[in-house]
Amino acid sequence: MGLTKGGYEWVPLFHIPIQGRSNPLVVFPTTYEVIAKANLIESGFKVSVLGTPDPRYVRGKIEDFLTSLSSELGMGISLELKVKASARAPREYTYVHATNTALEFLGGKLDEDVIEASWRIDSKLGLPQSVFALREAQMIGEPYIWRLNEGYVKLGKVLTAEVLSSSEAPIALKTPTRFADLLTHLAGVSIVDVFTGLRNGEDVSDSIRLYNALWYAVHGIHPPLCSGKGVGLIFPDLDKAVVSEVVIE
Repeated sequence: MGLTKGGYEWVPLFHIPIQGRSNPLVVFPTTYEVIAKANLIESGFKVSVLGTPDPRYVRGKIEDFLTSLSSELGMGISLELKVKASARAPREYTYVHATNTALEFLGGKLDEDVIEASWRIDSKLGLPQSVFALREAQMIGEPYIWRLNEGYVKLGKVLTAEVLSSSEAPIALKTPTRFADLLTHLAGVSIVDVFTGLRNGEDVSDSIRLYNALWYAVHGIHPPLCSGKGVGLIFPDLDKAVVSEVVIE
């Protein structure tokens, strides 16, 4: 008997990856949908991915995860995994949703021990910390702020990020190392300020302006031009950044 898991994509909506540093990030649900179906097969595993800007890349990462999981367990995995996401859905959560579905199918309901074990595999695969944060999204069920080794805090409000338009840009560290500590501190402050402001129903435009400016300082990525319906934001998606106009409501 198979397992089908559907839901909405989640994104690290406020997060600036800085090489060698850990910083807080704010995770939000989007209006993009994703569904994964897991079934037993006779031997090995078979993965298919539809949707996302780069389905072959995502499929490769899922296959790498299952290979590492098989090695960790010391046994073969017999699994067919079919994943379907929206055409513009971020790759990061598509990977997370698919591998979480596989874990639940193989071992039952997810818990903190399973999540921590999956982080070790993510780390071996060289995946960013935002992947670690996204693994808990469906269990938490609302926007939250997260930091490595410090857990999460819920926003306390049911808000959704609707991505009106988006493009991708490569992530490449641009900033000299001597500024890394200062920029890490500023990034953390801007993200905490955004989270606190959203929690309190305050205007967060100044914090978002700083947040976008830091993306340019660290990665050389310009803030997006917007239609005026939403706010311009940059957020990471594995090895790329999503440059987007977002309505938070």
